[in-house]
Amino acid sequence: MQVQRIAILSPGEMGHSVGRCLLAGGFDVATCLTGRSDRTRTLTAAAGIRDEPDLDELVRNTDLILAILVPAKARALAAQVAEVMERTGSSPTYADCNAISPDSAREIDRVVTTAGGRFIDGGIIGGPPGTDEKTRFYASGPHEAILSQLDGHGILVRPLGGEVGRASGIKMCYASVTKGTSALHAAALTAAEVMGLGEELLAEFAESQAPRLKAMGGVNSLSAKAFRWIGEMQEIAATYERAGVSPGFHEGAEHIFRLIAESPIGHERPETVDRNRTLEETVALFAEEARRRARESGKG
Repeated sequence: MQVQRIAILSPGEMGHSVGRCLLAGGFDVATCLTGRSDRTRTLTAAAGIRDEPDLDELVRNTDLILAILVPAKARALAAQVAEVMERTGSSPTYADCNAISPDSAREIDRVVTTAGGRFIDGGIIGGPPGTDEKTRFYASGPHEAILSQLDGHGILVRPLGGEVGRASGIKMCYASVTKGTSALHAAALTAAEVMGLGEELLAEFAESQAPRLKAMGGVNSLSAKAFRWIGEMQEIAATYERAGVSPGFHEGAEHIFRLIAESPIGHERPETVDRNRTLEETVALFAEEARRRARESGKG
C-alpha cells in the first residue's frame, strides 16, 4: 500500500509538528478541526495542514490516519473513526501513536480491525520533530511496514516486528523513567517547600549533586505538560501491573501531575510558560496547591 494522503488526529503540540514535517516531505496532510480548540486551530494553520470539516470525508479520502492525542481520548477517537469506516465503507490504515498500554493498543486494534481498517501499534519517543529533534516512531503489528514509508521525513520510524503491543510497551517503559523522574523531582521539591526546607534542599543538591539539580530545572516547565501526562501515568501503571511490577510508582506520579495541572499555573502551555519565573517560584506555586489539598483532606 502506497501512502500519499495522511490524516492527523489531532494536530496539537506533537501532531502539528509531525504534520509540518510530512508536508515538507511531499505528503498530502489534512485534519478535521471540528470541535477542536482555538489553540489547535492556530497550530494547524501555522503548520499549513489542511482542514477538512467533515470527518467522513477525511476518513474516506485518506490512506493513513495518525492518532496523536492525549491517552484519555485514544479509545473514543478510535471508536469514532471506526464508526465512520463502517458508515462510509472506507478502510484506511489507523496508526495509534498515543501513550497507551499494550492492553489498550490491543483493544483499539480490535475496534479498528472489526470496522475493516488496518491497525498499527505506534509509540512516539522524543519531542516534536524539528531541526534539533529526531522523533522516533516505534511500530509493531502486521501492518507496521506501512508506517515505515514516513521514515526520514522529519521522523525516524523503527519497526519492532511481532505483535501489536510491542511499540506501546517500549513507549510505556521509556516514559516511565523520563516522566516518572520528572514527577519525583517535582514531588521532592514540593514536599521540601511545604515543610519549609526548599532552600536547604536546593543548597544540598547544589553542593553534592549538581547534575541532578540541573535536571531538576525541568520542573519549571511541567505546568505546560502535566495535564497531558496524567492519563499517561495511568497507562504506565496498568502496563507495570500487567507485567507483575508495582503500579504504585506511577499512580503516585499521576497524583503529582494532577496537583501541578490544578495549581495556579496549570493552565500554561508551551508557548505561554513564564520563562522568567525561577524554579523556586514555580515550586512555591506547587506547594500552594499541595497545602490547599492538605487542608481539604484535614491533614494540613
